[in-house]
Amino acid sequence: MNYEKALSLYRNDKTLQLLRAEHFPLLVGFLHLAFKQQDKISYTQSELQSLLADYLYALERQDINEYNKSPLEYLSRWAQQGYLRRYYETADEPVYELSPATENALKWLEDLNKQQFVGTHSRLLQFFHLLQQIVNTTSGPYERIQQLQAERNKIDQEIEQIRQGNFVKPSDTQIKENYFLAEETARRLLSDFRQVEENFRELDTQTRQTIVKSSLAKADLLDNVFEQQDHLWNTDQGKSFRSFWEFLMSEQMQDELENLLGKMNEIPAIQEVKKEQTVDRIKTNLVDAGDKVNRSNDGLIEQLRKFVEQKNLSESRHILRNIEEMEYLLLEHNETISSWESLLKIDGLFKPILIMERPLFSPPVKVSFDKADIQEGMSEADTNLLFEQFYVDIEELRNNIKQALRNKTQVVLSELLDLYKPQKGLTEILAYMQIAANDKKHYINRELQEELVVENIESNKKYSLKAPVIIFNR
Repeated sequence: MNYEKALSLYRNDKTLQLLRAEHFPLLVGFLHLAFKQQDKISYTQSELQSLLADYLYALERQDINEYNKSPLEYLSRWAQQGYLRRYYETADEPVYELSPATENALKWLEDLNKQQFVGTHSRLLQFFHLLQQIVNTTSGPYERIQQLQAERNKIDQEIEQIRQGNFVKPSDTQIKENYFLAEETARRLLSDFRQVEENFRELDTQTRQTIVKSSLAKADLLDNVFEQQDHLWNTDQGKSFRSFWEFLMSEQMQDELENLLGKMNEIPAIQEVKKEQTVDRIKTNLVDAGDKVNRSNDGLIEQLRKFVEQKNLSESRHILRNIEEMEYLLLEHNETISSWESLLKIDGLFKPILIMERPLFSPPVKVSFDKADIQEGMSEADTNLLFEQFYVDIEELRNNIKQALRNKTQVVLSELLDLYKPQKGLTEILAYMQIAANDKKHYINRELQEELVVENIESNKKYSLKAPVIIFNR
């Protein structure tokens, strides 16, 4: 920390600006009451405004008349100064929560208060456990086996001592130390989530700025954005949060946490010193805090989706403008362009697929079965039709075409049907058409039509149909 760094922090850091704020006692006292003592993460504007009005009224009852502005003015000003974060979720009413700078300031001010009881022993044990965890998990396999065997021997000795009646419960002082340490850890963990969420919001802001300023194509811009997102998730903070969320969402972990909290609240020593519900609400608060981080990431994905839609719309408009310019040029040079001249050629058959032709999504129907016994039933339908199906052999029709082309270079479909009478009606004719459409050497002339005759073998009735002229080539 040099002079330049200290000067930059003094001028720009929001935490230090809060400590020098004009209404520092009101700001800190109210925010600590609303968010820390009430153990809440966020408020709607009406809730926080009502709570601040009650707080100002309580100050007036104590002859403190320095604050003459309305509660909404104070909230708006604190949000503009960066002490509160003001945003919209689903409703039209804004939501307020503490900013990371305010979290740091309140955490530092809480540490300034001299506690009546400081648990040095529990902190020292925690320090030793962390060092042991670091060393043990980074040692070699042989050393790790020795460590596990030593731990097992220690556990076996403790079990034997308990069986012999030498069981010593921890003192009330040790229990209180560990509880205060757990309470402090829970508060700091919730405060740290503000910074994690802020990092994701900064990535979202940078993405929006990149989209506005960038002239890159969609693919290049999305690659750039996803590369930044992957970089954030691959940082130590991103990996730690992902592991934390997977652990928190584990059903086994949640059941174990609820069980531990229930047993802890039954300990008399903890009931004596317990004043806040921070530890009891840790599960709900952690889920809410983690969900806000995930929603910040979801906001980034939503912004990318809107960008792609807007890009597609602009490209569609560009195509429409080009079409209009082409139509204008055609009308302008109508007299000089021959009507028989081909201006555009498309290989193959052009089959447009419009968006409105796509069917709407319909959720699948879930079949629910009663728990009644299944009984054998009798079918009333005629199942003989299932055994009267016929099959058109495509290879046989290809052989017919080859036989007809042995002495000719070309043969039309009507001639082919005269040589090989259809045995399976219209289905066989459609199969011939399919062969012609799938093979480029055959030709379908849609401008000319010919009449095809089909005879029903069973009733000896003849049917005629019109179809495009289909020419099979050798």
